[in-house]
Amino acid sequence: MYFYFTFVLVTFLLLAMLIIERRTMLLGFVFILWAATFAFTLTVLFETYHLNSLFVLIVAVILILFIGFPFYFISFILALITSGMKLIKKEGKKLRNLLSLLLGITVLVWVFIIPFFVDRITHPIAQGIFGLISFSVFYFVFLMLCFSISSWVNLQRIPFKSYDFIIVLGSGLIGKRVPPLLASRIEKGIALFKKHHSEKKPVKIIFTGGKGADEEIAEGKAMANYAIEKGMEQKHILIEDQAVNTYENLLFSKTLIEKDVEERDLKRKYHAILVTSNFHVFRSLLWSRKVNLACDGAGAKTKFYFWINALIREFIGVLYMHRKFHMIVLLLALLFCILLTIVNIHFVLPYEY
Repeated sequence: MYFYFTFVLVTFLLLAMLIIERRTMLLGFVFILWAATFAFTLTVLFETYHLNSLFVLIVAVILILFIGFPFYFISFILALITSGMKLIKKEGKKLRNLLSLLLGITVLVWVFIIPFFVDRITHPIAQGIFGLISFSVFYFVFLMLCFSISSWVNLQRIPFKSYDFIIVLGSGLIGKRVPPLLASRIEKGIALFKKHHSEKKPVKIIFTGGKGADEEIAEGKAMANYAIEKGMEQKHILIEDQAVNTYENLLFSKTLIEKDVEERDLKRKYHAILVTSNFHVFRSLLWSRKVNLACDGAGAKTKFYFWINALIREFIGVLYMHRKFHMIVLLLALLFCILLTIVNIHFVLPYEY
């Protein structure tokens, strides 16, 4: 009976997070917990009531997991390596372009090569180090799974919801020219504007980005010029041209929104959506939460070979945002491994002979 209550409780928690606040990696963890309790509940129902339809469903899920998982996992490793090699070929051998290739090689080595050497690790200190490394690998793989789920969920917009403000984040200029990556963000913002704008409910689009050291004009102004060339009217555009990072993009955009709301005397609660590259949406939403700006996210398409490497960079960036928590977890794991090593040396090994 308790597992039914647990399943209902986790279901309500998941729905509450989806409705109230989706901008957290905790959402990924809760989703995994919900999937586990859902599968367990189906199994218990089958055992209790001998439901053939549930049995077929459970068998199908098991087959998908146990037969499909190796294929998915190997495909993931191959995607990391091939996209990494393609990115290096197209973009050069910069450290940031090596991430997907290095991760693919690391996972390949750890999963398919290291297990053959486990039995040869006999020294207690070496075993402790191996245990700490193993925990760290699985911990970060689990975090990446939570990150991937949370990122995907936050790319899904609520149907029939309208917006008053569209925030388009900058990504760098080439002189004063808008490159393809930034152009895709602007065009996504324009598409959303056309979808939600009406005379009765006007929408303002905010282009945000300051002037970099190698740029001739501020990104916000260049983006606005590009949008006007595409048919946007100046009266629907707000320009933010001081921000130098995502945090400032959203903080300064919030100031523009509040000023515009006051000027228009908008009585109702406004709704905003930020537009950036699909791999960058989740981390941007985390920053929007930090500046207390309620908004949804929309992702502009990115080439696959670039997207997967950039997604790994985003994952590292999200980990850095919560670095204190992860450092505490790893420190506790280190202390636990040290404790087990001491117990092994002083209380286990002396009695094995």
